[in-house]
Amino acid sequence: MKKITKLMPLALGFGLLLGGSTAAASEPVTLRYSFWGSTAEKDAITASCEAFTAETGINVEIIHIPTDYEAKLSAMIAGGEEPDLSNLRDYFALPLAEAGKLYNILELIDEDPDISRDDYIDFAYRYYSPDEAYGLNTAAEMFAMFYNPDLFEAAGVDMLPDSLDDALTMDQFIETAQKLTIDGNGRNALDPEFDPENIVQYGVMFDFGVQQYMGAVYSNNGSYVNEDGTEWTLNDAEAVEALQTISDLVNVYHVAPNPSELKALPSLAVALQTNKAAMVWAGAWIALDLGMGGTNFDVGVLPVFHEGVYATCPAQGTAGIFKSTEHPEEAFALWKWLMNPVNSIELYSSGLWMPLLKSYYTDEELLNTWATVEPAHPSGYIGSHVDIVNGGYVAQNPSAYVKNYTEINALITPALESAFLGNQTVQEALDGIEADVVKLLEGRYDK
Repeated sequence: MKKITKLMPLALGFGLLLGGSTAAASEPVTLRYSFWGSTAEKDAITASCEAFTAETGINVEIIHIPTDYEAKLSAMIAGGEEPDLSNLRDYFALPLAEAGKLYNILELIDEDPDISRDDYIDFAYRYYSPDEAYGLNTAAEMFAMFYNPDLFEAAGVDMLPDSLDDALTMDQFIETAQKLTIDGNGRNALDPEFDPENIVQYGVMFDFGVQQYMGAVYSNNGSYVNEDGTEWTLNDAEAVEALQTISDLVNVYHVAPNPSELKALPSLAVALQTNKAAMVWAGAWIALDLGMGGTNFDVGVLPVFHEGVYATCPAQGTAGIFKSTEHPEEAFALWKWLMNPVNSIELYSSGLWMPLLKSYYTDEELLNTWATVEPAHPSGYIGSHVDIVNGGYVAQNPSAYVKNYTEINALITPALESAFLGNQTVQEALDGIEADVVKLLEGRYDK
C-alpha cells in the first residue's frame, strides 16, 4: 500500500477529467462544506479544515447543520446554493448521484497518483451503480455493545466477550440482560417477584433504528430484499425471528424499554453513565461522550444467533462532491484531506470516528494513534471494532442499496414500532404492509 502523505498532490489532468479549471494562484478559493453532528464534532472538523487552509491556502466555509439536515440541504439544492462538499446520508445521496449531481469518486481516485481504491475499506464505498460510487463513509463506524463493568461486577455477571470466538449466543445474552435488569425492590428480571412496572436499571438499551435491527437480521441469515432487490424478504422467517427477538427483549423479558419509554429516558450515553442501563447497543461514536464524561465503560461484541455468523452495520454519513462546484480540484483536495486520519487524528483518538484507510487497522504504529488511546478506547475495543473490520463482518444498511428506501422505510418503521410496543407480532406487522412495500420495489443501486 502506498504511503499517503499529509497532503496528497492533485493529479495531472484532473481538471480535464472534472470539466473544471483551477483558479489562478492569485485568486483565493473558498470551499463550502456542510455536515451535521455535535458541537464537539463541529469543533474537531473546523480545526481540521483550518489546518487544511494553513497547508494549502484554500479557505473552507463551515456549514454546520445540527438539526433537520436533509430538509435544509434540500432547500439549498433547490435554490442552487448547494455546498462544494457535503456529508450526505446514503438514502438522501443515492437519488442525487443517480441524477448526475455528484461526482463518481472512483474516477477521481483512479486519476490521482497518490491514492488507490484499495487503500480504503471495502464496505465504506457508496455505490449508485456497479461501477460508480459517490463517496466513502465519512468514517467506518459500526455498532457494538458498550457496558458498565461496575454494574456487571455488582450483579456477579461475567464481562462481555470482546472476541467473536467467545460471542454470547442470543439465549446467553438474554440471561445476562435479565440478571442486570433491576426493579425498585432490588430484584432482577429472573426473580419470580420481579416488578416490570418499576424498573430502575435496564439490562440493555438501544434505539430501534434500521442500523441496529438489521445487524440482528443479517446475523440470523436474514435479509431486507433478495439479491436483485425485486423481492421483499424482511418478513421471511429468518428476519422475523431476529426482529421478534428484539421485540421480546422488551415485551417478554422486560430487559429493555419500549420505543415510547425510551423517549422519556436519557440518551444512551447518559443512561450508561447514570446506571439507567448496564449495556447499550450503540454506534462507535458513543465512545466520545463516554470518554469525555469520565465513565467507567468497556465494549464487547454483539450476541449471535448462529456460531460464526456475525454482522454489524456501518453509519450512513458519506462525503460527496457536488458537480456544481466551481472548484472541483480544490474540493477533491479537501475530500482527500478529510479522508486521511493524519490530518485530524483527534477525531479518531477521541472515539468519535473510525478510520477509512486499511493501514490504520493493520499497521501497529498507525493503530496505536487512535484505537488504543484512552479513555475512549477501553480494552475491549480492538476485539469489538478493529477485528470486526479486519474480518469483514460489516454488512451494508439497506439504505445504501435499496431503491425507494425512504418510501419503503416509511412503511416499515411504524409497523415495527407497533410490534416493538407489543401491539402485534413482528410477522403480523410486516405481513400487513407487504402489499404496499412490494409496489415500491425497483431493484438495487449496486446491481
